[in-house]
Amino acid sequence: MKSVYICIVSFFIASFAYSQNSTFSPEWAFGFNGGSTFSKISFTSSIRVPQQLLPQYSGGLTVRYISEHHFGIQGELNYSQRGWKEVTDSIHFDKLTRSLAYLELPLMTHIYFGLGKRVNFVFNIGPQVSWFLNEKVVDKELNTPNEAPIYYDMKVQHKFDYGIKGALGLEFKTGIGSFILDGRYYFGLSDIYNNTRSDLFQASSNKVLGVNLTYLFRIKK
Repeated sequence: MKSVYICIVSFFIASFAYSQNSTFSPEWAFGFNGGSTFSKISFTSSIRVPQQLLPQYSGGLTVRYISEHHFGIQGELNYSQRGWKEVTDSIHFDKLTRSLAYLELPLMTHIYFGLGKRVNFVFNIGPQVSWFLNEKVVDKELNTPNEAPIYYDMKVQHKFDYGIKGALGLEFKTGIGSFILDGRYYFGLSDIYNNTRSDLFQASSNKVLGVNLTYLFRIKK
């Protein structure tokens, strides 16, 4: 329901922005982005999986097309690290940190409002599809190895991932291009493991917070 609500709100905001008529020259911009990710996996299961956010990084290429005043489209092609950091109860002190690497493609509605001559407030939201690349166990400590949960050795079963990404931030326009600092959130709608009633997990979706810096150089026409 949360994702549906986000889509509805973004649709009405985009429709309002698109309807504003003013003299404007469309603009292309290209560049690159990079930043930190803070991720976890949202598990639904009879097994409790206590987690902390796992800090890692992401980066890639960005293209933006502004078609109307206050409105445009932004696409990216990113390498992104996700995963989870788990610490079990104080009795066993077992822990597992697993890093998952993805190639991701978000395509987002771009909305902006001027806060001054060289500063814009920016809001991006839209769908994202991703392809799982690889995984690795960053940290694994088992004080009771014979009682370790079965999923500690489970590999990712679903390589295709999809969901909704949103970002809020500020754009600073300079003579050499634009610098955009934003905070991001990715809400995964798919699962990394099989999710039938007979499987261990009924849900296992990616949830990712991010802090990102993007540099774009503009092409007027």
